[in-house]
Amino acid sequence: MSTPHRQWRKVSGFLIGSVLISASFAAAQQPTPPPKRAIDTTMDLEQLMMIEIVVAGSKRAQETRDVASFVSVVSAAEIREHGYRTLADVLRTLPGFYVTNDRNYSYLGIRGFARPGDWNSRVLLLLNGLRTNENVYDLAEIGEEFSVDVDLIERVEVIRGPSSALYGNNAFFAVINVVTRPGSSVAGTEATATAASFGTYAGRATYGHTFANALDLLVSGTYSSGTGRNLYYPEFNSPLTNNGLANGVDHEAFRKILVTASRGDFSFQASNVSREKELPTGSFATLFNDRRTQTTDGLTLASLSFERALLDGASFSTRLHAGRYAYDGEYAYYADLPPNKDLVTGEWWGLDVDAGRKLGSRQYLTVGAEFRDNFKQDLTNYDPQPYVLYSDVETSSTRWGVFAQDEIRLADPLVLSAAVRVDRDEGSFATSPRAALIYTPNQATTFKLLAGRAFRAPNEYELEFKNFQYKPNPLLKPEHIETLELIAQRFIGTGVQVSASAFRNRLTNLTNQHLDPTDSLFVFENKGEIRSKGLELGLDVNRGHGITGRLSYSLQHTDERVTDADLTNSPGHMVQVQLRAPILASAATAAVDAQYMSSRRTLAGNIAGSHVVTNFSLFAPRTFGRFDLSATVYNVFAVKYGDPVPDGFAQDTIQQDGRSFRVRTTLHY
Repeated sequence: MSTPHRQWRKVSGFLIGSVLISASFAAAQQPTPPPKRAIDTTMDLEQLMMIEIVVAGSKRAQETRDVASFVSVVSAAEIREHGYRTLADVLRTLPGFYVTNDRNYSYLGIRGFARPGDWNSRVLLLLNGLRTNENVYDLAEIGEEFSVDVDLIERVEVIRGPSSALYGNNAFFAVINVVTRPGSSVAGTEATATAASFGTYAGRATYGHTFANALDLLVSGTYSSGTGRNLYYPEFNSPLTNNGLANGVDHEAFRKILVTASRGDFSFQASNVSREKELPTGSFATLFNDRRTQTTDGLTLASLSFERALLDGASFSTRLHAGRYAYDGEYAYYADLPPNKDLVTGEWWGLDVDAGRKLGSRQYLTVGAEFRDNFKQDLTNYDPQPYVLYSDVETSSTRWGVFAQDEIRLADPLVLSAAVRVDRDEGSFATSPRAALIYTPNQATTFKLLAGRAFRAPNEYELEFKNFQYKPNPLLKPEHIETLELIAQRFIGTGVQVSASAFRNRLTNLTNQHLDPTDSLFVFENKGEIRSKGLELGLDVNRGHGITGRLSYSLQHTDERVTDADLTNSPGHMVQVQLRAPILASAATAAVDAQYMSSRRTLAGNIAGSHVVTNFSLFAPRTFGRFDLSATVYNVFAVKYGDPVPDGFAQDTIQQDGRSFRVRTTLHY
């Protein structure tokens, strides 16, 4: 193994070389705004309104129809008018997406694949293009523990399929880029007060302004606290465990801070979130109905970016960033002894460089490099009294990757997009290719044929964690996914778009957690091959007036190749509906969204039944000139349903919330 000094010299040479190559790639061109794509006069106003611009698809601004993926975009207006509380609420409305909750974290399922307890490590989550997955669990936080208040989201870009060819590790099933509002969208101060079910209260204060020197500034802080529900679990129905009643042990509180600033080619962002959650489920053999069992998550991110648009659509950008993740878990196993302590600290810094340039009139080349120094990856687990140390891991690692993407217009209606990336992670290399043919016979119709391969490297938790219930496995290898997908999209009539996507996935070297019968300890192993295929159909309506909405249907089948058994927590059918319409002479908006999910197999081989959850919301902006008023009822019909959970729970499924509400007001001044 090379010494840290030699490693640093190699890394420094790599970074300096990457910057010089990228700079020379875009050199000798005078700064000028990039050319705008001409507006197609054959499309009506409503069709033009439905053309979204995203940046996560190829690391540059593109219309969704030009991106080598099936893309979804959720706007700030949709988030406000539907009363979405978290990023998880936003994502569960999209075709092929669903969310599982174990009353601590929200876990994302995509196209029939969801492993409860996998920390969302098979999804890359970006905040304004900055990686938020931390460096111990590779956790992508989508619940209340997400980095920013959803009120501050300008749009959510969802790029489906393997994207390791551009982004490297974790870009396995999808890349999700959350874009926040600029200070100019606030133009003053906002103060929000919220009251909701289960004793939940929240407040937000935001200041935003664009100054005379063109500095755009946004500063925001949010605080929330809720007592949570009283819950009943029949698995604990005994006088020794409070007859299955979990009373007053579902508390959740969080605080969030976001600061963004931009001027000219430079931009800065910093965010901090801290969330505390009591665990009411008695998971991992902890004492039932004991409020000492709780977790605290904290994530701090900061970045400084430079982005320059050059002649003929060329560009150059670089980002210096750093982050810190801290986890503090307390697990009560004995009434007369302090809880077991589970501590994690991750710290890192990194540098990203990207450049793009036209080559002739038909070709656009993008190249980039990424480096990340995970200089602290610590895991500690111990009993305070009597003191027993189970795990004390202090490690570090470095990762780097380089990529190139070439977009070639083979003929006027046909574009070939091809990308490849090489990643190095502590001595192992991964090569990730992706290719797409995009055929646009006319401005109303688009066909895409996509093929790609992505990887997910084992994280430090899977490799190193141990205590009296778990053991490590340092021999884990990266898992891979290979995807083939065909997409068709077409405008029909005024402001109406239909879409269809057929896909086939193959996952190999899948990392699974299971109970080793030889020692009764949980361990992660590369065990299993998964096959998945499906069809997603969508209908979007946006006429700029009247009813606006989205209807989608997902058909998917996912099974284990060796046993041919259906994968657990994998619904075969899903239907999602979102509708919005102006009411009260367009002074307010009424919105409804509903999600149907078919039955799912649980880990114990039982069935979590199918269900339909319906939410209803009213939103009245600028009431009395200064107030936004909203009210939402969630699970209007109080449907009872449960989500499958992984090993470590006495329950086979965890009951989800029944009917609940939220009311809020925002003052603008």
